[in-house]
Amino acid sequence: MSLSFEHLKLLRNLHKGLDSLIENLQLNHIDLETALGKIFLFLNEKIRVEVFFVETQDENLNNRVFCFGRGNENIKRTTPQLLKIDRQSNFTTPGLSWWVQPIEMAGTMIGAIGLAFENDNSPDKILAPEILDGISEQIDQFFFGIHINRLKHSMIMGIQSALKNHSITDSIDGAVYVLHKEIPFERMIILYSDRELTGEEKINYLVYNQTERIFDSSENLCPELEDFIIKSGNCLTANIEPLKKVTGSDNLTVSYLLDGLIEEDLIGKIILVPEKGQHFSIFSREIVQVFSESLRQRLVDFNRERNVLRKFFSDQVIKKLTAEPGYYKAHLTAREAEIGIMFADISGFTKMSEQILKSPERITALVDKWSSGIMDRVFQYGACLDKLVGDCVILLFGPPFYEETPEKIVENLIKSAKTIVEFTREFLLLPENKDIQNHKDFSKFGVAIGLNFCQSVVGLIGPNEDLTAFSSGMNNTARLQGLAHAGEILVTERVQELAPRSGPWKFKGPDSAPVKNVEKPLVFYKLLD
Repeated sequence: MSLSFEHLKLLRNLHKGLDSLIENLQLNHIDLETALGKIFLFLNEKIRVEVFFVETQDENLNNRVFCFGRGNENIKRTTPQLLKIDRQSNFTTPGLSWWVQPIEMAGTMIGAIGLAFENDNSPDKILAPEILDGISEQIDQFFFGIHINRLKHSMIMGIQSALKNHSITDSIDGAVYVLHKEIPFERMIILYSDRELTGEEKINYLVYNQTERIFDSSENLCPELEDFIIKSGNCLTANIEPLKKVTGSDNLTVSYLLDGLIEEDLIGKIILVPEKGQHFSIFSREIVQVFSESLRQRLVDFNRERNVLRKFFSDQVIKKLTAEPGYYKAHLTAREAEIGIMFADISGFTKMSEQILKSPERITALVDKWSSGIMDRVFQYGACLDKLVGDCVILLFGPPFYEETPEKIVENLIKSAKTIVEFTREFLLLPENKDIQNHKDFSKFGVAIGLNFCQSVVGLIGPNEDLTAFSSGMNNTARLQGLAHAGEILVTERVQELAPRSGPWKFKGPDSAPVKNVEKPLVFYKLLD
């Protein structure tokens, strides 16, 4: 039998009113339980529904049974049919006639829905399924919104969990895998900056074929991408046309990664190629944006973390540190350890500043270039920077891993000192320092160095968590440096004792100097060229 005109009219009015109600609920962002309660009141008024039952996941991803109407707790307890629905069906309970069916979305069951009428008011067997089916279709859009939000939430949690990996590359690998499960794509390129404290910018990249990383900037270079980065100048802002050749597709979707709210700073971008013949839907683009935002925050943290560590350590050490979970507690907290210490100071710098350099800009430029040149040369010997005090560079040898033997640390300490002396001589002879060379006391300009190996408390210490060491040995190293003349390297007894006898160096001494408030004099040796 077909529906009568009266039936069709009833269904039309019911759908129209329900559509308006649900639209209003969505616009006002009403939660699921409250929304279903309002829908029940509407159905009770329009078609005398006595009980409205829905089983599905709520906004917190918890499976819930919502039951509205008379005796709802009793109904949930005594009507097991409601929890085992896999097709549309009809049954009765005392005084009530039930019509139930699964809730489906894109072919997947996400719950069940049921209506109960008093036996005397129940629609006939032709109209009732149409009413239930129409109501189910109407509230599908409400469930779809919850499903989308639930999916976004799940994606955010999955991506953020993957990005917690200490290795930046491994963390992105995991996040790409999570994204691809929901948004299939053919190719992805991630470009991101690794910005040093000096402001210099290195561009890293990762290239994925679906979830497989096929190229990256550290181990497996992509020639076309390398060429693009070099030729584009700033590949993060450059036209993406050349990337069509790299990806082999004209269908590119680009998402930019920005840092900062007031002054936006471009720190990366993501280039996505959808599956062949496909385009990304609005939903897909929203999910990609979720991925982009999570990755943006990870890269901000990545740059911030590396730039804190770059104040003290070489990139090689930083890479080893950050690859280890819990590296801060394991390697950077304060501890007692035997370490090498160096104080290196430009001899005659006060006279040089007042009589030759004069301007703050020139003084700053000279110190910056000299100290940067030192760090570039001594990182290879395991040095880390304690601090730069004026024109004095303080270096520590041993942190952060404390793996070297005392003999090896002292060997690296001496090699670094000799390297600094040689570099300083060459630096002062550069054409740009002609005015320094012309000064009558040029022969007295150079670097004066003090070396020590001693027990100290060392680690990231103080409110700014700067790498430093505390000990009487630190003070003695400073005193030694103060005793040294231009081009001289003075060392403590402990350094002289530990210096490998096979090394290409000799010592003159011992000599000694009184120390204020200390009974015994400071014994030291001079390292000979």
